[in-house]
Amino acid sequence: MKFILVIPAVALLFFGLLGTNKTLPLRASVSSLVTENALPESTNKMWADKSILYKGNSFQLYFEMPHSQYLGVVDPQGHFFYVVYPVESSEGNLTPLVSSQYFNLLSALTIQTSTFNADPYTYGVLENQPVFTQSGIYRFVLGDNLHIDDTDHLSVVEIQYTHAAPPLICKL
Repeated sequence: MKFILVIPAVALLFFGLLGTNKTLPLRASVSSLVTENALPESTNKMWADKSILYKGNSFQLYFEMPHSQYLGVVDPQGHFFYVVYPVESSEGNLTPLVSSQYFNLLSALTIQTSTFNADPYTYGVLENQPVFTQSGIYRFVLGDNLHIDDTDHLSVVEIQYTHAAPPLICKL
């Protein structure tokens, strides 16, 4: 009986991936379709506790263990930032959020949008720069090689960010 339900769920997941450039904004969206044991090999090994953020918000990125040693983020204009990498690769005042060696032991990272700085991977820039500077979709990328065209070997989480204070909620 369970097998009959898994086939349509996997088909929905497959067609959903085709329409979203192979990214999954939240792990919860996958696990609500199929059970943990039935997930295909290509599912994300990274997920977030929130997918919509405002200026000053924080969120958690979670990682399936073991995971890759590199983490990056692409801003809405396509600029790439290194977040986690081996500390011995640092130049000038560029530093990873955590070193790859320590990152391999972590199953989660907390990121504060107002203070989050990373290596902008720009020639001549030798200091970390603010990441969340404009509204749009930020893509966090986890992998052993972040400079590849084949996204099948990467885990990607999308965060919709608004560079303004959260809307006020009035309770009557």
